[in-house]
Amino acid sequence: MFDFLRGELARKTPSEAVVDVNGAGYLLSISLQCFVALPERGPVQLLVHAHVSEAATRLFGFLEERERALFRVLQSVGGVGPGLALTLLSSEPAPALAARIAAGDVKGLTRIKGIGTRTAERLVLELKDRVAAEPGAVAAGDRESLLVQALQSLGLDRADAAARARSTARALPEEGRIEALLRHALRARSAGR
Repeated sequence: MFDFLRGELARKTPSEAVVDVNGAGYLLSISLQCFVALPERGPVQLLVHAHVSEAATRLFGFLEERERALFRVLQSVGGVGPGLALTLLSSEPAPALAARIAAGDVKGLTRIKGIGTRTAERLVLELKDRVAAEPGAVAAGDRESLLVQALQSLGLDRADAAARARSTARALPEEGRIEALLRHALRARSAGR
């Protein structure tokens, strides 16, 4: 159906992007990782996965093939549909999520919204050997940088975003999920917290 869309980014939110392709706006569901990496506006190319069901056809957009590939593999597990697969990919970058699954980190997976113990165990059991764990999931500096970008995309100025990101990284040194870090940073009242 679709492999990619190339056009102008008309708008983005933490869960969706609209790409204008020659006057037609395509709505794509995206992960938080993709949201952070996308520019505010301008030319973009997103890899596409089309999900067709009786209710609707939904398009999912990805900046990297490894994220789209993991999105597809995640759906091979019973009980994991496209929405939950996207939630998993929003929690942390694809390499980090693949490493978590390959390492059998059931406890870490259950910290992701919508993932219970049974689903986490199924993910590990069925995908442990299928996902290629990539080293260096997300270094502290990379987490901070991604967090600053996400906060700026949500309207914070650079100085406030950087201060909140530093504070959050200090408060949650072991947290690798960008979604959790972003929630914490948004709740922080000041850079001194």
